[in-house]
Amino acid sequence: MPSPTLLLHHARIHTLDPEQPRATAVAIAGQRIIAVGSDEAIGALASPGIQRIDCGGLTLVPGLHDAHIHLLAYARSLSGVDCSPRNAGSIAELQAILRHAAAQMPRGVWLRAAGYDETALMERRHPTRWELDTAVSDRPVRLYQRSRHASVVNSEALRQAGITAATESPPGGLIERDVITGEPNGVLFETAQDLVRRVVPNPTQGELSAAVAAASLQLLKWGVTALQDATASNAPTDWSLFERLQRSGALQQRVTLMMGISGFDDVVGADRQGNRATGMLRRGAMKLVLNESGGELYPPQHELDRTVLAVHRSGGQVALHVVTPTALEAAIAALTRAQTEFPRGDARHRIEHCSVCNPEQAARIAKLGVHVCAQPGFVHESGDRYLAEVPVDQLPWLYPLATLLASSVPLSAGSDAPVAEPNPLLGLHAAMTRRSASGRPVTARQGLTPMQALSLYTTGAAAACF
Repeated sequence: MPSPTLLLHHARIHTLDPEQPRATAVAIAGQRIIAVGSDEAIGALASPGIQRIDCGGLTLVPGLHDAHIHLLAYARSLSGVDCSPRNAGSIAELQAILRHAAAQMPRGVWLRAAGYDETALMERRHPTRWELDTAVSDRPVRLYQRSRHASVVNSEALRQAGITAATESPPGGLIERDVITGEPNGVLFETAQDLVRRVVPNPTQGELSAAVAAASLQLLKWGVTALQDATASNAPTDWSLFERLQRSGALQQRVTLMMGISGFDDVVGADRQGNRATGMLRRGAMKLVLNESGGELYPPQHELDRTVLAVHRSGGQVALHVVTPTALEAAIAALTRAQTEFPRGDARHRIEHCSVCNPEQAARIAKLGVHVCAQPGFVHESGDRYLAEVPVDQLPWLYPLATLLASSVPLSAGSDAPVAEPNPLLGLHAAMTRRSASGRPVTARQGLTPMQALSLYTTGAAAACF
């Protein structure tokens, strides 16, 4: 055993190790924890002059692990224009925020904003391109909806993207239109956003590095020492970017990087060359988004089955974005077909979000050995909206953490930031109390014990990415 360089003692330590759940001291050598135990036992390992920190009886837990976050989007959101419900309760207030932000910027520069929630606006709808034009017309504007599964852009942004009345909605996306004229009204759903995303200038390397450094530091302040980036557009170039960010010191967390399913062949080729892990960076699951923005499931079941089976046969792990009952049934069916055609142990395929899941579905997920990554923080941030909008027969099974654990489904938790605040303490609180931001109970019987909740952000998150 190496000699410790740091000793933490006089603490109330929750180890999350069932063999030794409690301790009072921990010895660290460099980047590694080398021993955990009593003050007396661990103190005996220390040489004179070692750095010691007396924790004063405070609680010490393992570093927290966000199992589902979009790090670059979160980093950019810290410097973008904040149009979240705390700042904008109506379209008029949105317009005022955008108008003020544009006045501080050079003419012609893209105005990037995010965070509006149409359900929290007085008008209870998305703003339109014409309403954005009223606020800002001298530059392109892109305003992300809170979930980032939709956005609204102004007329100049549509012009630069080449989106006209003749532009068809892409597969898996929707260009919303004026019901009378057929003109795009600026609201874009799912893959339709890519039509604009490709013409938005990327931040400079310096701007991105500074934004990531700020995001990484904030996450560390909340105790997040590891994360899994679940961005569905991640490609091999993003692997190189994350490596650079870690080498420069801007990104201090351990990272598991999910990869977009569109780059499956490139990723499999890289894995065969041994490029699956480098120091603090590891390759994660292949991410595939299931959505119903066009009124039908995309990708369709036959295509979903084929894709899941291909990843499964390759020895890879698939992570399926699932937020509706229809999508959940499709995901379970595809995963069942993959295991039936090509049985494989401990594949640890994943269902992300799993927003509504009844006991029968939970039992099928458990039988498949599929992991679920939930977002308890959503109960806090969006609980009041869920109570108003989720059908009564689905409410008992909304983010059913207790049901999933009771069914032996391996469970982890993430924030989905920037969709929600990435403070894991909010997620832990919501997982236990099941209360909305206003204090209303949201299916209270799905609440967890403190140690169950903590496991989602530690051992559960680690297991989900091997």
